[in-house]
Amino acid sequence: MTSVLVDIQEEVTCPICLELLTEPLSIDCGHSFCKACITRNSEEAVHRQEKSHCPVCKASYQPGSLRPNRHLANIVKRLRDVALGPGKQPKVMLCAQHGEKLQLFCKEDGELICWLCERSQEHRGHHTFLMEEVAQEYQEMFQESLKKLRKEQQEAERLIAVIKENRTSWKSQMEPERHRIQKEFNQLRNTLDKEEQQELKKLEEEERKGLSIMEKAEDELIHQKQSLRELISDLEQRCQGSTVDLLQDISSVISRSELCTLRQPPVLPTKLKSMFRAPDLKKMLRVFRELTDVQSYWVDVTMNPHTANLNLLLSKNRRQVRFVGARLSEPSCVEEHHDCSILGSQLFSSGKYYWEVDVSKKSAWILGVCSHSGEPIFSFNQYAHKLNPCSKYQPQSGYWVIGLQHKHEYRAYEDSSASLLLSMAVPPRRIGVFLDYEAGTVSFYNITNHGLPIYTFSKYYFATALCPYFNPCNCEVPMTLRRPSS
Repeated sequence: MTSVLVDIQEEVTCPICLELLTEPLSIDCGHSFCKACITRNSEEAVHRQEKSHCPVCKASYQPGSLRPNRHLANIVKRLRDVALGPGKQPKVMLCAQHGEKLQLFCKEDGELICWLCERSQEHRGHHTFLMEEVAQEYQEMFQESLKKLRKEQQEAERLIAVIKENRTSWKSQMEPERHRIQKEFNQLRNTLDKEEQQELKKLEEEERKGLSIMEKAEDELIHQKQSLRELISDLEQRCQGSTVDLLQDISSVISRSELCTLRQPPVLPTKLKSMFRAPDLKKMLRVFRELTDVQSYWVDVTMNPHTANLNLLLSKNRRQVRFVGARLSEPSCVEEHHDCSILGSQLFSSGKYYWEVDVSKKSAWILGVCSHSGEPIFSFNQYAHKLNPCSKYQPQSGYWVIGLQHKHEYRAYEDSSASLLLSMAVPPRRIGVFLDYEAGTVSFYNITNHGLPIYTFSKYYFATALCPYFNPCNCEVPMTLRRPSS
């Protein structure tokens, strides 16, 4: 019999007696059985006073709903005709040892035996049953195994789906991260390119100045050489001529000879003022990564119009403020500028936050964070402030700020007696502010100079909520909140 016929035979085999279907009947769930087998199954259920259940899937059914399956009956008939010839009965399975029909099942050995095998020494004392009696038991056992295996199969399919989903998610993360890495390194390359162009520009300027000095010195020497040549020629002619020629206008010649002294050229440049040193790329990368890390905590800070007075003009989007009051002769940040301040709308009592402030072209400003306890912001001792104007911006007074005054003096207002003068290699046009509430730190970054740290107030205990602080001072140029990428 071909494999196809074997497969067909399995489909038309009764799940109860494991023989080809005889008078097949189908129940509600779609499974089919021999008429005698399913009838006996129904009768046993009635005897146990239970509902009838399909021996295969355990679905309940009504004995009265059994219906003949003529389609399967025709397939069984044709299968018998093909396998055995028209009108022949299927071959009975016989015992290989005794030639008797295999009707019994030995539980100990798990095999079909004949009645002679049952009486043999080999199976004596074993538990033997008619095939039909144990078929149901093993059918149920296999059905339970099938349930378990199908659950395992479903779990395997679920896990495969999870892995596929994770693979898709994993791949989806790669491209943005790849673009981010490329973008950040492109920014580093752009920074290096700018540094290179600046260094080359400085070198070209130094070259131009040096060549200009040398060119002027050379022109001056050429002019002196020409004057010497003319004087030498005049003296030679006088010495070779007549007495009259020698003595004519002699005072002028003597004066010219005495005054004609070679003027030495100025000191010529021989070495570059400063040899170029490549930037510390490791430091640049470390600073860049630190800045990138804190920028990930960016928060959209806006200014609170209720904390500003008539001296300030706030933009509609609440991200820009400028001084519009009576301007002093000399812009200063410290002396009597509490009327120039404005607070941020946000309150911070935990977490990490970052924002950037544009202070381009300003000659004075103060910015950072301040305590927000609900009391007037300038309620502390005014007499102490008059003695030391810097003291009102100290952490002890609830301020963690830095500022610019007199156009070029950058200060951190931390020391109780005086502010700390900060050194700026590159004047900041934009400043980043980072607050780590739990760590008790407020850090400032010079975004103009690749994000190099400016100053950090560290290890403070913040007893109240904090809010951003802005003070454009009496400088009319505005302060503007910016996004890190803008």
